[in-house]
Amino acid sequence: MVYQFIERTAIPAWGPQQSQPLIAAGTVAGAMDATFSNTSTLELFQLSSDDSDKSLESLSKVEANARFQRLAWSASSGPGVIAGGLENGDITVWDARKLLDHDDAPVVHTSSAHTGSVGGLEFNPFAPNLMASGSANGEVFIWDIVSDFKSYSPGPRSQRLDLVTDLCWNNQVQHILATASNSGSLVVWDLRSRREVISLGSVGAIGQGSSRPGISAAEWNPQSATQLVTASSDDSSPVVMLWDLRNAQAPSSTLAGGHQRGILSLS
Repeated sequence: MVYQFIERTAIPAWGPQQSQPLIAAGTVAGAMDATFSNTSTLELFQLSSDDSDKSLESLSKVEANARFQRLAWSASSGPGVIAGGLENGDITVWDARKLLDHDDAPVVHTSSAHTGSVGGLEFNPFAPNLMASGSANGEVFIWDIVSDFKSYSPGPRSQRLDLVTDLCWNNQVQHILATASNSGSLVVWDLRSRREVISLGSVGAIGQGSSRPGISAAEWNPQSATQLVTASSDDSSPVVMLWDLRNAQAPSSTLAGGHQRGILSLS
């Protein structure tokens, strides 16, 4: 049953406030809508309390300088900020309150630090001022949005990563970050020691060559600090793998047979 819908070709991100159910939508890269428009926009929507089956109307709309690969909304007490990872490698951050108030200058920061399209973007659930981003050539940056958006690397660049396709903060330990890649590897970082602590391969242990299917998405178990799942983007083998870092030589479980094509996301 469809509750409500937004008629856009877009990447969504939920707002942090449960009292005001907001959704941000950024024009997705690599797709075309029915109007064949080449513009890119960020829009805000609010879920309606009625049972209307009409498409939701946007509360606010601003243009972006490229289409969106990733979209994230900080989990702060107020409206927070919205970050967009764009196909041209830029990261743009908007003040959500200014967007809702239709302020003429809602952008609070823009960076061109990445050399390729942004494939991973997420705010730390424990420290909303920290944002992680990932891109081509294994680039991973940690940003502090309250300290003039200063950025740093979580450690020396990993040789196991090529294009970063997703990243996720650990739900139990705030200084642990996982980054997935189209190389078929996932790297776990410890931000306190600023180093790579472990790596996983999409079809078992690391070292099986370059034919491993890429990892398209990764998510930590919200109840366990050592467990996470990864998804395969390979159309010939669309599987979800459950990993436990206490025995990371091979996945503890593999889910297959559901998807017919490569898996694009996990939640």
